[in-house]
Amino acid sequence: MHPRLKPLALLLPLAFACSANAQQLALLDDVVVTATRFSESAPATAANVTTITREEIRESGAQTLPDILRNNAGLVVTPLYGSIGADTAIDMRGFGEGAAQRTLVLLNGLRLNPLDQSNVDWGLVPLNSVERIEIVSGSAAILYGDNAVGGVINIITGKQPEGASIQAGFGSENGRQLSASVAKQVDKLDLSLAVNHQATDGWRRNNDQERNGLTGRLGIRFDRGEAFVDLGWSSLDLGLPGSLSKGQYDNDPRQATTNDSYAERRTAFVRPGVTWRLSDTLNFAAELGYTEVDNTSWISNWSSFDRRKTNTVSFTPRLQWDHGLVGLNSKTTVGFDYYDGELTSDKSSSNHGPITKTVAINQTSQAIYLQNQTRLTSDLTLTAGSRYQQVEQSAHDTTGKHISNDHSRSVGEIGLSYKVAPGFRLFTRAGTTFRFANLDELTVLGPAGFASNPVRPERGTFVDVGGQWIGGPYSLKVTAYSLNMTDEIAYNGTENVNMAKTRHQGIDTYASYEISPHWQINAGLNLQKAEFRDGTDAGKRIPLVPTNKATAGLAFKPTADINLALFATHVGSRYFGGDTGNVDEKIAAYTTADFVATWRVANWTVRGRVANLTDKKYAALGFYGFGWGNSYYPADGRAFFADLRYDF
Repeated sequence: MHPRLKPLALLLPLAFACSANAQQLALLDDVVVTATRFSESAPATAANVTTITREEIRESGAQTLPDILRNNAGLVVTPLYGSIGADTAIDMRGFGEGAAQRTLVLLNGLRLNPLDQSNVDWGLVPLNSVERIEIVSGSAAILYGDNAVGGVINIITGKQPEGASIQAGFGSENGRQLSASVAKQVDKLDLSLAVNHQATDGWRRNNDQERNGLTGRLGIRFDRGEAFVDLGWSSLDLGLPGSLSKGQYDNDPRQATTNDSYAERRTAFVRPGVTWRLSDTLNFAAELGYTEVDNTSWISNWSSFDRRKTNTVSFTPRLQWDHGLVGLNSKTTVGFDYYDGELTSDKSSSNHGPITKTVAINQTSQAIYLQNQTRLTSDLTLTAGSRYQQVEQSAHDTTGKHISNDHSRSVGEIGLSYKVAPGFRLFTRAGTTFRFANLDELTVLGPAGFASNPVRPERGTFVDVGGQWIGGPYSLKVTAYSLNMTDEIAYNGTENVNMAKTRHQGIDTYASYEISPHWQINAGLNLQKAEFRDGTDAGKRIPLVPTNKATAGLAFKPTADINLALFATHVGSRYFGGDTGNVDEKIAAYTTADFVATWRVANWTVRGRVANLTDKKYAALGFYGFGWGNSYYPADGRAFFADLRYDF
């Protein structure tokens, strides 16, 4: 651990700094997670796992998934534009500019990370369809492979409780929302459907947004398992106001650089699958998925029009075996992951002009993995695993240029989980991790089209140490981590290159205290240091990584039907994106406060929310100008929203 972090670590149990409700920890023995890629109750996982329940989501007043996630102190949530989660990146363990490519986001195990540089389409999952959100902090490369360097966010919808609901809301900047859901069980048939519509004129000019989403599931239960089909569709349209200079930001952060730039995204997926208990000791699961994404963007001040289509086919079978290993209770998971993706990009200098160049990129990835958990004693569990993955990438364009970038990687991990006493668990783990280049990282913006030297895969080594304690009204979770990376991929202003070695260290803490049946305080604090280990920038901080993030909240329940919550989020200062030499000023730290009120009466639920209560002016993101002036992406000011829900 870095010397500067040691004295701060002693204060962590005293730090109450996380949002109300969203960080409430369930009892260790009742937590349901998918840290083994099989649903099971409280596996003895050597990792920091947080579960956010359906009830916590509803009482948070959140409108989008990023609203929920930003209340976790270990996640830095950076919205590029607007309040409905459009183009929002999540950073786990301090990766800054490339964070979205190193946090794996799943929907019931289906990868939502695009093949290119785009952020996750959060609107693909209507919030009213979410059963729970599982967050695994730290590398999960053994089970999930590529992109899972900083951690995994698994959004679970699954089987919905029988019933129906409808919800309508309105708010600032002509914000409006309409959603509905229905779930029905008929004999052995399970059916669920959720739809959502959101729109706003936007806090900034030329930042109007409209989002529509749908998810559904059809399942048929049989004696030892279930066959199902998951499907989803999402559309997103938004204006792109662009970045602002410092003068523009200081004078009027609501203004736009462009009045006609826009982006459109259409996403659809279908995923049939099966879970089957072959015997008392063998479980089998498999999914076959197809995802299609259509992105269109026009950035007028760059004269850049891009229409790109991607499609991905996946096949993910796996087997879990309960057995005895030299007389010890053991569980082994073995699986195979196959992904095949294609991207086609049509480029032009005008949104109405002829296509000037087409780029086509193909990627095929195959992996085999194995993870074993063995109970050495009734309280001590050993976890060990390995993964081998290979990727084949090739790209060509209409000018005749061609590039290939094929690689393979093997990684391993070992961990221990020790139940010291009821409600008290310690864990440690160590291993290796990796990430392959995404399809955009094979190309450059300039006339060359492709990189002169294809980038190498990222690789790293990590150590985590942590513990969880729950006793009476108290709960506490602490994790310290160190991650050393080699060959991180970043854009240097001309093309994507492998950077010098980096180090990511930090401490994550979550705490909760029930003061009385009516009052509760919840806590979370993240201290981190991300820096270059060698090269010309050795000792310099990685841009866009704050040294700290904290959230503090208080919940008051005067009756069983009323819940009031006041909480604050603080994000520390960080260097502008691209400023690897730390030569310029920092993006200022900021603290925002939100208030949420929830009232339930019979089948009705009324919610009100004030976001950015103090109307704090701050920039969520910014980039170094290399002498031309830094650019700022302002965050939204104060906003109000209210909604009414009826459950049938």
